[in-house]
Amino acid sequence: MTTQHPAAEWDHRYREGYGRPEASPLLVEMRHLLPPAGEALDIATGAGRNALYLARLGFRVMGIDFSRVAVKMCLEQARALGLTIDAILADLERFPLPTARYDLIVTFYYHQRSICPRIEAALKPGGVVVFETYTLEQLHRGFEGGPRDPDLLLKPGELRGLFPRLQEIYYREGIFDEGHGPKAIASLIARRPL
Repeated sequence: MTTQHPAAEWDHRYREGYGRPEASPLLVEMRHLLPPAGEALDIATGAGRNALYLARLGFRVMGIDFSRVAVKMCLEQARALGLTIDAILADLERFPLPTARYDLIVTFYYHQRSICPRIEAALKPGGVVVFETYTLEQLHRGFEGGPRDPDLLLKPGELRGLFPRLQEIYYREGIFDEGHGPKAIASLIARRPL
């Protein structure tokens, strides 16, 4: 039995039509909590649903993903819509985030605890992070979607502690159905102090 590299697995998923075209409901609903514009980073951008939304709002967006197929899809969609997005192929475990560069950093359903201090450092003073991912409850309830490895899921209340230097401006944790079936998630919007 051969094991595929994770990037190859994600390339396959995107070729098969993985993902939703619309921006995250949290990002759209909480637009009023985001900076008015500026430099934005979309971590694990996938095919670019959130990067495209932010570009439409006037942000200069950099998207990072380790799926070659997803990055290509993101760039093609941006061109088709007349939007400018920089999307790069990179492994976030090794990719250095610049210090105090971004007004906004978003990451949805990508949970790598070791990157959280780098996200904090990459925000400009006053910059905002939007972070949403699955909790252990996703696995315990047997809901579709999300990782099956408990180490890749948030423990109860864990998300609040992952960004200790940021000021929380919105938080939710529980079971939510945003039109694609129930899921157990935690969501945080927080700001780097000025």
